[in-house]
Amino acid sequence: MSVAELAHLLQNRSISPVELVQASLNRIEQLEPTLNAFLDVWDESAMNAAQVAEKEISAGNYKGPLHGIPVGLKDLVDYAGTPTTGGSKVLAGNIAEFDATVVTKLRDSGAIFMGKLNLVEFAFGTTGLNAHTGDVKNPWDTKRITAGSSSGSAAAVAAGMIPVALGTDTGGSVRMPASLCGIVGLKPTYGRVSRTGVLDLSWSMDHVGPMTRTTEDCALLMNVMSGYDPRDPASSNEQVPDFSSDLSKGLEGIRIGVPVDYFFEDYVDYEVKMSVRKSIQLMVANGAEIVELAMPWVGKARPINFGVILPESVSIHEKMISEHPDLYTPGIRSRIQSGFNVSAIDYVRALRARQWFNHQMAESMKQVDVLITPSVPIQAPTIAECTPSPGIPGKGTELPMFTGVFDVTGQPSHSIPCGFTKDGMPIGMMITGHPFDESTVLRVGHAYEQLTNWHQRSPTDIPTPN
Repeated sequence: MSVAELAHLLQNRSISPVELVQASLNRIEQLEPTLNAFLDVWDESAMNAAQVAEKEISAGNYKGPLHGIPVGLKDLVDYAGTPTTGGSKVLAGNIAEFDATVVTKLRDSGAIFMGKLNLVEFAFGTTGLNAHTGDVKNPWDTKRITAGSSSGSAAAVAAGMIPVALGTDTGGSVRMPASLCGIVGLKPTYGRVSRTGVLDLSWSMDHVGPMTRTTEDCALLMNVMSGYDPRDPASSNEQVPDFSSDLSKGLEGIRIGVPVDYFFEDYVDYEVKMSVRKSIQLMVANGAEIVELAMPWVGKARPINFGVILPESVSIHEKMISEHPDLYTPGIRSRIQSGFNVSAIDYVRALRARQWFNHQMAESMKQVDVLITPSVPIQAPTIAECTPSPGIPGKGTELPMFTGVFDVTGQPSHSIPCGFTKDGMPIGMMITGHPFDESTVLRVGHAYEQLTNWHQRSPTDIPTPN
């Protein structure tokens, strides 16, 4: 069930938070040995919180649609008194002293925290693989990757372990796994959601976002998570709307920008490309308008993205990696250390190129409300194909080609399911809007979901250990 569906049942006391949390714990116990989505499950504290929520709701003190809802946290997000390890040995003893701002906001809304979710080590990777904590398996086919870095978040939601999880996105780490796991994931506008208490990868591109089963659920989470935080230097004072208010307005009058460059070229998997094009046509048949956009410069986002992430990440890890290089897995250590090779002038050039790129994007989108593209250019490869071996780097490097564009610009960008491959794997469509216009992005996503049932499908034959 979606958060919205569960909230209705909780509010009218058709189910209790205790029953819901117990169902979640049962599902985790059943599937965790197969999927490896969680690093830690807080069964006792979750049940205690559920009992409190049950008493509050029974007494008429219903706090809203997240009251009694189980939530999982990517292990970059601080929860006081528990480890925040970033999926690495380096931070094995790092106990959070305070809650992240998003945790405080969710707790105040009545959400119940179920545990910490697996991820790529320090969120620095696209496939979802982690040599230290173990690889997360895709619930649709456990031989395949989830994508990363919010791998555990995507798998747990897709498999029905929890209805919602938090992820982070620096090059696509919310939207890529959402796409490959058949769920919904929103990267809000940069600065819309506080990052206080969330481990940095690249401070000028990091975003925190919800991963759910429906667009409506993302709107409900954004209503709680958004807003200015004086402890986050990048936090925005932009007014926070009710993100649910425009969901039912439909597609009439929406102008969809469809890039003629980069996102639909020959290297994009045919099934992926056709699913997205069919989805656009369906939206046009229901009131939207297509505007084709020439964006010959858009491929420059990828080197800009890396040109900023590498030096920023090595500046964050400089002390730890010099003192404890042996605690990093070799692949992540090498990736971070490559940032030492980026000169100051190259970093400045990347920042200047980013400013130019963002201007180009803003000018191109003046005539449209949203862009629609594939979320990722390829189908989900297998874990074996993505595992590096001597002389073979492994597949999956293409995954952030499209998502990373909008980490450079900081625009709100949303992945929703739009079909399945002939092998039964989900395909994601990305809806991207103007800065701080998440409402239109969510409106388009919700309208599409009312026309299709892709988001209602769930994996049913997840193998469990004998």
